[in-house]
Amino acid sequence: MTAYDKTTLDALRTRETAQEWLQEGLLSEEKWASIQAKYSGQFYSPNLFVRIGLAIFSNILLSAAFGLSALIASTDSDEGMSMLCFLFGVLSLGALEGWAIGMVRHFRSGVDDMLLYYGTGLILSSIFMLMPFNTSILTYSCIALPFLLVGSIRYLDRLMAAATFFCALLIVLWIVKEVPDLALYLLPFSGMLFAAAWYVTARTGQKRYDWRYWHAQLMVVEILSLLLFYASGNYWVIQQTGADWFHLEQVPIPGFFWTFTILVPVVYILLGLLKKDRILLDIGLACVAMAVFTFRFYFHVFPLAWTAVISGAGLFALSYYSIRYLRTNASKFSYEADRDATLLQEIEQQLIEQTISSQNPPNAPEKRDSFGGGAFGGSGAGGDF
Repeated sequence: MTAYDKTTLDALRTRETAQEWLQEGLLSEEKWASIQAKYSGQFYSPNLFVRIGLAIFSNILLSAAFGLSALIASTDSDEGMSMLCFLFGVLSLGALEGWAIGMVRHFRSGVDDMLLYYGTGLILSSIFMLMPFNTSILTYSCIALPFLLVGSIRYLDRLMAAATFFCALLIVLWIVKEVPDLALYLLPFSGMLFAAAWYVTARTGQKRYDWRYWHAQLMVVEILSLLLFYASGNYWVIQQTGADWFHLEQVPIPGFFWTFTILVPVVYILLGLLKKDRILLDIGLACVAMAVFTFRFYFHVFPLAWTAVISGAGLFALSYYSIRYLRTNASKFSYEADRDATLLQEIEQQLIEQTISSQNPPNAPEKRDSFGGGAFGGSGAGGDF
């Protein structure tokens, strides 16, 4: 399903995982050197700054080529411009498949990213140009969704995955918005159910070995789902949506949404601590800031400067005592005490069976608790699978 070579993707992921193990002290330098030699991927993946530069350069080059083609074709109608956009979009995707990925083997280099966005955008534009001006957002979203979904799956693109998420959300919201008399009551809970469904899908997919190539995209969906779940019940979001879409001043069942606004960030943080989930912790802290903003928007208890000082002091105190707690309870967030079973599943055939099990250096490090014993699937992996 992916356009990239799966063997090279596996080798790249194996090196990344082994490097994490090396930094955590779970892998010796000798084994790390042997893994580097054994799994040498051939993708061109530059650093972030080079990637941004190549993306800008590719955008300029593609725009210049498209503008020159438009001048040569001298299209003076929507149909002609639509055909030109479609042709140039197909050529861009063809260059992505045949040249950027097939020949020069780019992977998240900026060039393949821009070819994907440019090609998909032009193909969608060619379709939208032929549609009436009064076409609804729901129709546009339904047409765009399959293109965005295929782009995120085939080319492992995180931005496409985020666009797919928002496009699907628009479809749900616009369908619910048309429900007579009940739309305002159904919209918040529709957003919550939508976010919960995507969150469960993302978490389940990240535990599956056969979905390993899309774990980064699923992580983006997981983050967006957590944010959407909170935003769907945030009092300020509900009030602004009701005022803009339905011209209502009062939020229905305000007590429930105020409780939701204040309680959900606390639940996120507690679950993040209990489940050792960094994403839940980060999103919980972001939601705390949103809850403070929401409260300050409606209740002017203190001047803005005092509110910022008190909120900052509260977050500082929370951070200080959390750090102290985690330092005295290191096992709660230890990479060594309880490794994620999914991580071991992803590299069992490559890293453990083919490399580590076949290497016996004379000064091998002492066996760590994290590699456990017994059959595979617990906190560690033994010799039997």
